[in-house]
Amino acid sequence: MIASTEYNGRGSLARVPRIVRVRSPLPLIGHIAFGIIDRGTNLIQVRPYSACHLSCIFCSVDAGPNTRSRVAEFIVDIDYMIEWIHYVLAHKRSRKIHVLIDGVGEPLLHPNIVDLVYGLREIERIGEIAVETHGAVLSESLIRRLRDAGLTRINVSIDSLNPSRASMLANTGWYDVRRVAEMALYANSIGLDVMITPVWIPGVNDGDIEEIVVWASRSIRNRSSPILGIQKYIAHKRGRKILGVKESSWSEFYRYLEELERRTGVKLRISMEDFKVRPDNSVPKPLSAGEKIIAKIYSIGWLRGEFIGYARGRVITIVGIEDLAEGLELMVRITHDRDNIYLARVAR
Repeated sequence: MIASTEYNGRGSLARVPRIVRVRSPLPLIGHIAFGIIDRGTNLIQVRPYSACHLSCIFCSVDAGPNTRSRVAEFIVDIDYMIEWIHYVLAHKRSRKIHVLIDGVGEPLLHPNIVDLVYGLREIERIGEIAVETHGAVLSESLIRRLRDAGLTRINVSIDSLNPSRASMLANTGWYDVRRVAEMALYANSIGLDVMITPVWIPGVNDGDIEEIVVWASRSIRNRSSPILGIQKYIAHKRGRKILGVKESSWSEFYRYLEELERRTGVKLRISMEDFKVRPDNSVPKPLSAGEKIIAKIYSIGWLRGEFIGYARGRVITIVGIEDLAEGLELMVRITHDRDNIYLARVAR
């Protein structure tokens, strides 16, 4: 059964995505929602968990209880993740490799997230370890445990300091931005770098962004990381779009940052160099767009009409199908191979 149907408390029936546990033999390279993403630098993205407990009205990946497109969420076995981290490191030339624990949801919801940080810190070649979060699950206890495990930075997404507007943007009545801000400052006070990462939504939270910039610049003191990393609102075709809001171009976005810098005196245009990120080797790409290959089905896919398969040590998302048996082998044609993330269709 792909997903159950349950009452969501808001007067409608909601599809509840199935939870897929990711372990051997499924590889951890090849999918956008879980595993490891290597974009050819000395920073790797580690994605242990895909689900989210917020339903932000601007979410580009349609996460949370109000999702309309997701039929499965993924949770990765931590020991298995560490095994694959070692595999990736074997292909890197940099002395230190930095890790960003992020995702298409809320990574701190993984029940063993502290163990993941411990496991990463035990690897000699791992440098900075950062995690992205919406902050709603942060507590003083969790923050201390993450710091003691070896975390160096928390990126906290705060889109407004106004409680009612923040709750509206998160589309979550219980979301309390005052507590999130309090936890961010607590993390900074006990030695963690904290970067506030609001999403600028043109015409919706312009004033909120400036307020956040002033607050963060006065309240946060980092050792090395930027204090702010403002994000651009992206109206992704499968994400949520805000009625009446037009996505800015990148040039408009950077002009906005430049003007905000002028008004506040705070550096807002940041680059990879600010995080000590530079080019490095990528893990091998064993599959290429246009190639036909036999893939084995592992599970249902992340979104409707998708299944998860694997071949040659990589995950493959097979799209355009509604029903396949787990364990089935079939011929597929690779249609996308960027950054070792693979899409395919059944070969005809």
